[in-house]
Amino acid sequence: MRAPSGDTVVFDLDGVLLRGDAFGLFMRRVGFAGARLPLAVVLLLLLAPAVAVPASRPWAARWMSRIGLVGRSASQLRTALERFGADLGAEPGRIIGPGVDMIRAHVAAGDRVIVVTACEHTLARALLDGIGLAEVELVASHIHGPRLIVHNHGATKMTQLAARGVTPPWRVAYSDSLSDLPLLGGAERAVLVNANARQVARARRLLGDRLRTVTWTAG
Repeated sequence: MRAPSGDTVVFDLDGVLLRGDAFGLFMRRVGFAGARLPLAVVLLLLLAPAVAVPASRPWAARWMSRIGLVGRSASQLRTALERFGADLGAEPGRIIGPGVDMIRAHVAAGDRVIVVTACEHTLARALLDGIGLAEVELVASHIHGPRLIVHNHGATKMTQLAARGVTPPWRVAYSDSLSDLPLLGGAERAVLVNANARQVARARRLLGDRLRTVTWTAG
């Protein structure tokens, strides 16, 4: 599936290029490592009702990240995020090869490729650079010190793209999550990655024959 030269193509990161949740992994391995682990358990229990409600998840994510990152300076966080992103891209079985290959095919065709992700920007940039995608544009979440300033999730992705002059329709959108239905809905062709039957059925109702599905494995 290669879009014609010159068209805009958007990709999600987690689940499309990377197996797992990059920032979630950072929080578990770094943010709440060591003595902060019991605090993470308490927070998860307290915030579980909010996480269960889709509309409340951005709020819960804000508080989890703020509490997990507090006590570190902006420069310390930037260094830790850059290192973690580079290391994550080198982990065996972590990168989804077909997704990376598809990006390279679009770039080779002259397309404008943008990775649009809820992952934190510094981490995502280090990851993409480390796997040879330095030329790909990135629209991501942003933190300032421990505070989550922009959570680039769901419909916020559309707002962030519009702020950069990127408005629908774009030629192709790739995602593994129904939270990206606004992003997929803005595409002439929507590609749902590694989706189960229930996800496909719901997406099909909204996207009709624009929807394609693919199965991509990591490695």
